[in-house]
Amino acid sequence: MRARRLLGGAVLAGAAGGGALAGLAAADRRRWRPPAPRGFVREVEGAQLHYLDEGSGPPLVLVHGFAGSTFSWRAAVPELTKEFRVIAVDLPGFGLSDRRRGIGYGHERHAARLLALLDLLGIERAAFAGHSMGGAVVQRLAARAPGRAERLVLVGSVSAGEGLEFRRRRRAGRVAFGLIGLAATSPTVMYALGRRGLRQMVADPGFVTDEVVRGYIDPLLIPGTVRAVGEMAREQEREPLVDLAAVAAPALVVTGERDVVVPPARAEALAASLPGAQDAIVIERAGHLLAEERPDAFLRAVLPFLRAGAGAQPRR
Repeated sequence: MRARRLLGGAVLAGAAGGGALAGLAAADRRRWRPPAPRGFVREVEGAQLHYLDEGSGPPLVLVHGFAGSTFSWRAAVPELTKEFRVIAVDLPGFGLSDRRRGIGYGHERHAARLLALLDLLGIERAAFAGHSMGGAVVQRLAARAPGRAERLVLVGSVSAGEGLEFRRRRRAGRVAFGLIGLAATSPTVMYALGRRGLRQMVADPGFVTDEVVRGYIDPLLIPGTVRAVGEMAREQEREPLVDLAAVAAPALVVTGERDVVVPPARAEALAASLPGAQDAIVIERAGHLLAEERPDAFLRAVLPFLRAGAGAQPRR
């Protein structure tokens, strides 16, 4: 592992002064400290799962997207917990959950672990909100176990029923994470790359503060992340696509007006392919991270839908 880290640092440093800069990268890495868990860590189907469990009321499970974590929901959780029991999960390979080799990182395993976590928590049925890749996971869960999904909120969500184009994005993701594996030898380099990437995910680049950069990048620096993502990509390649006609739960598709990952037209196509979905909602002045960038508009869009399914009432 140390040899690989030094090699990555040398590549990043370039030909001029590579050895010296590699040493600086190694020192930079030694100074870095991983984020501390905020919630609970529990063994779920062979993986240590980190999750938050806050509030009371009808259960609502929040599932982050690719390279995200429970941090991705931080702007919405305080309001959601006033009406719901909110369970925000770090999927294995991300956040503060497990990264051990061979534990299973595909969407099928993610969906199975979410159901197993509900079993451990004594929850038979819940609403699910999934962002980006997390939306595809909850679509798969709802098709696999329709009796467990009360309703779905799909936020900037990719489609679990997509074919070739989705698979091409997976392969592109593997290449990107190979490069990140080299950059991860230096947290400073990762923060710089992360800031640049995150600014492309929002409508207002000023939203990407140091706190946002650290919130996203620190979990990606945890050893084992890049390998776990590689396992996830290989497992996903072998998984069947989801028949979206089998997703019977009521669904709400929400996207940002300036989402470059899932533009409004793609969100509208996803809504049209789900039997229980209403027309997609497009939030103005928001990008792919819409639940963080415009939390008030996001909550105005989703709370009436969630209340209708769970019988929840707003607290005065």
